[in-house]
Amino acid sequence: MYSPSSNVTIDDLVIDNAALYESIRKSFTRDPFDHYVNGICGLFICFLGIISNALSFSILIRRTMRLSTYVYLAGLCLSDFTACFFLIPGYILYAYPINIPDYELPRTYTYTQIIIITAAISTTARVLSVWLCVAFTIDRWIMICRPFDGPIYCTMKAARRVTFIIYIVGLFYALPLMFEYEPHEETVLTELPLEDHNKNFYRYKLSNLGKNSIFRWIYVLINALAVYVIPLTTIIILNRKLLLSIRLLERRSAEYNAPLPTKQGITIMLLATTIMLLVFRCPSAVISVMWLISAKMFINEKSPFRLRKFHSIANLFATLNAATTFIMFIIYGTKFRSEFTNVYCFCLNKIKTNENKNKQKQEQEEKQQMKRLISNDSIQNQQLINNHIKNQSNKIFRQETIQSNDNTTITTPTTTRNSFPLFKILKSQRRKRQFSPEQESDSQNHINNNMNNEQEHNQVRNIENENHSNDNQRKSITVGVSYDDCLKRLINCR
Repeated sequence: MYSPSSNVTIDDLVIDNAALYESIRKSFTRDPFDHYVNGICGLFICFLGIISNALSFSILIRRTMRLSTYVYLAGLCLSDFTACFFLIPGYILYAYPINIPDYELPRTYTYTQIIIITAAISTTARVLSVWLCVAFTIDRWIMICRPFDGPIYCTMKAARRVTFIIYIVGLFYALPLMFEYEPHEETVLTELPLEDHNKNFYRYKLSNLGKNSIFRWIYVLINALAVYVIPLTTIIILNRKLLLSIRLLERRSAEYNAPLPTKQGITIMLLATTIMLLVFRCPSAVISVMWLISAKMFINEKSPFRLRKFHSIANLFATLNAATTFIMFIIYGTKFRSEFTNVYCFCLNKIKTNENKNKQKQEQEEKQQMKRLISNDSIQNQQLINNHIKNQSNKIFRQETIQSNDNTTITTPTTTRNSFPLFKILKSQRRKRQFSPEQESDSQNHINNNMNNEQEHNQVRNIENENHSNDNQRKSITVGVSYDDCLKRLINCR
């Protein structure tokens, strides 16, 4: 039988370049896990860590934070800041939109070399964070459990020396890591029919130093023991002793009703910081132990897919630990919190102080207005009462004066009438001098008696007038005493 397919050759095949390019493009799509975990989440955590550690470092280096523990914490913030900052170039490539293929990313030779150097620095910074946590844990253990040795070893100068030594050791740790990888051009991508044939794609691969088995074994051993096992075990043992000593102090203070030491909050803050480090660094410790047990997984250039995912999650947790130490400082560090609010919350403090001042001014103005209104009302009322009393007293005084004038007019005729006989007697004495001396003496006695009687009568009249005037004055005085009496007397007069 004849089969038409038997006559088809290779020359008869037609290759569609567009379809081929699309199939190749789909085969180079990136993993969504790397995009969301290492890209978006990683960048967000890095920017958060840069801001928080910068704020914490600026507070911990102030002159008011004069304590050896704060020196170690400032070094910790600096190492965490460095780790978050130098992880950004590697996370940027993963953060590109997922629909962009891997070969369209800016994987140039320079950028790949930058990623190698920054990855080595960030790895070293995370190692420094672990050893700085060990340093301030030992510092607090000496201060609490060995109080007599504390003034000797736990000083600012000693803390600076220890921090400086840790950073110098970190430099020696970072130097081999910078030469562990090197940029490598992708030859497969250059041979494909892509749109931009002049574009070169680079990835980092193990260098000759990195492929050396002795170097790999030494690095795995140091990374497992000196970075995770020894320091984390030391932190766990010392934290247990610190917790026991804190409980003992609380019991004694409860028994003797004595207050706890003022620096107890610093110890609690450091305990919270180290516990958080243990939680977030456990995945990395597990990976380092796995590499120590089965080093072939680490020596091979391409590790299994699940192990790479777990490694990405462990690195993300380590980055999260570097970004969230600020939260522990704010929650448990009372002195740190007060300094932070005084320095960076000055805007809120100014707003609150201005509001309080405005409220106080308004209250004072309202009080002054009320006082003025009350004083004005009292003055006006008092003036009205005084004027009314004066008017009433003047009326009463006028009435009394009129009555007194009437009485004086009645008494004056009697006095004048009584005074007339005296003149008559004098005249008769002048005219009648022809009487005898005895008669004249008798008449003189009679005149004197009459004069005495008239004088006595006038004195009695004057006394009565004086009493009457005193009564008028008393009435006018008593009227000015109370307003109710004046009204009653007015009613009685009417």
